[in-house]
Amino acid sequence: MYKLLIADDEPLERQAIRYFIDDSHLEIGEILESENGTATVKTAMEKQPDIIILDIKMPGLTGLEAMERIIAVNKKCKVIFSTAYNYFDYAVKALKLNAMDFLVKPVKKELLISVINKAIDELDTEKSTEQKELKLDDVIQILGNKILGELLIGRIDEETLYYLDAIGVDSNTGGQVFAVKMSNELNSNKMQKLQSILRKDLYDAGYQSITKINDRNLSLIVFSPEPSLRKKITPVTELILSSIFRDLGMSYNCSCGIEFEDISEIEQSFSDAYGCIIKSPGIEHAWAPQKGRNKGFSSDKQSIPPEIKFICNYISRHYKEKITLDKIAEEVKYSKYHISRLFKQYMNITIVDYLIRLRIKKAKELLLDGSYSIKQISHMVGYSDPNYFTWAFKKQEGVSPAKFRYSNKAYNR
Repeated sequence: MYKLLIADDEPLERQAIRYFIDDSHLEIGEILESENGTATVKTAMEKQPDIIILDIKMPGLTGLEAMERIIAVNKKCKVIFSTAYNYFDYAVKALKLNAMDFLVKPVKKELLISVINKAIDELDTEKSTEQKELKLDDVIQILGNKILGELLIGRIDEETLYYLDAIGVDSNTGGQVFAVKMSNELNSNKMQKLQSILRKDLYDAGYQSITKINDRNLSLIVFSPEPSLRKKITPVTELILSSIFRDLGMSYNCSCGIEFEDISEIEQSFSDAYGCIIKSPGIEHAWAPQKGRNKGFSSDKQSIPPEIKFICNYISRHYKEKITLDKIAEEVKYSKYHISRLFKQYMNITIVDYLIRLRIKKAKELLLDGSYSIKQISHMVGYSDPNYFTWAFKKQEGVSPAKFRYSNKAYNR
């Protein structure tokens, strides 16, 4: 919640603005008031408001003079001028001071709410930007093991998609899962060395990867963003693993699952790999990918099976909630692997991407409505974190939610 200061020497004007804000859905937790320029500067210094609605003409200091002093101390503050005077007389200086907007008195409720929402969206974006690089590093370092574990059991949520995007993988990226049984456990130094070299060597070969080591077991997902490299995943990984374990002086067993075409099939690939680890050591015994399994669906696009229609209807009813493949599979009475392949066969899109597209469609409607901030909208369409929502929106639409909202003629009408 943000703090807002109304600075105006007219009590009725302050009262009207306060009423409009109280009667809205704005994320404003505290409203302050001041009646002259000097008091405005003092209040701003003491209370550090996030947003100021500032009258141009006030006793003591003018609004422009007050803003100049406030911004010198609090550059993040969003200032919105209200004035009964000619816009152009003040525009040049105000813009130099980075004023957000001008409101002409008497202030209309709809315009006031729209401008304050814009300020809130900018504040949210700035907070997100400040933390972005640090958060990205934390995601990559801390969530790697967790994300791999979630993928191996078929649990795909917004956090998983966000992590994968950070390493250059989208929901339609194919690849393979490898299960390795090592002859002995590794100490922490050797474990870090193995994971670092494996990740780097695979990256140099054109692949992205996630690894997890637990006791003597190494789980490895290799992604191929470039489809033409997918057929080479097994031999390349064989060579890299062989070289690493030779340098470590260790023997191992390894197997690989079927090639997955998108991330919803990783669980099945892992199940094949884990179930096929052989007893004899040596990468030369790795299982080759089993191609062509479960591809016996009808290719008649005109006759969509009832279970596909059920899934679409279920997503339409529950898109605001946390939806998982497990939950959908439970409702439709089929395995996750089956419904994922069947859905893509007929809809030419994964279930995950279908859900994202529906959520973004609903979000666009709410963005143009103008009654809610972007943070509120993110929760209304099923995202637990506004950062994930912004990422998903920009990935699909090519622009951020804020840019979509404020560049759209329907919203600015």
